[in-house]
Amino acid sequence: MKIASKYIGLITGILMVAASLILFYPLHLPVTGSNQYIILSLLTMGVLVSLVLYSKQPHENTPTFKDYFTEGFKTFIVVVLIMAIYTFVFYKFNTQILETAIKESNELIIKQGDKTPAEIEANAQKLRSIFMPMMITVTTIKFLIIGALVSVVGAGFLSQKK
Repeated sequence: MKIASKYIGLITGILMVAASLILFYPLHLPVTGSNQYIILSLLTMGVLVSLVLYSKQPHENTPTFKDYFTEGFKTFIVVVLIMAIYTFVFYKFNTQILETAIKESNELIIKQGDKTPAEIEANAQKLRSIFMPMMITVTTIKFLIIGALVSVVGAGFLSQKK
C-alpha cells in the first residue's frame, strides 16, 4: 500500500498543531522552551515514517539518496507550510504573548534609565511591527532545517541499504 509523502506531511502537521494547542491551552506551557522538543520529535518521526514507508515500497531500480531525500522533502515541506499558517493564526488570536513581551522589554529599558518615554513607546511600536514576520520566519527556518537534516540523515542510511 502506497501512502503519498504529502499525506504523511499533512498528518504530521495536524499532529504538530494539535500538540502545540494542547501544550499551550490545557497544559499552560509557554510557547517557547523545552516543551517544543515534543513538536520537533513529531516532525522527525513524520519524516522518518515517510522515508521508511518509501523504502518498503517495490521499486524498479534501487532508490538513491536523491529519491529518499525527495520523499523526505515532500513530507517536511507540507509540515512547514502548515506550521507557518498555524503560527500566523496562533499569534493573531493570542496577542497577549506580544503584549507581555513588549511589557517585559519596556521594564528592562526603564531599568536602564537611558530612554525617554517617547523612545520606549517607539521601541514598543517597532516590536509590534516586526513580531509577526519574525515569528513566522523563525518557525519556517527552524522546521526547514530540522526537516532537511532528518531527510539527509535518513536518506543517507536508507540509500546505503543493500
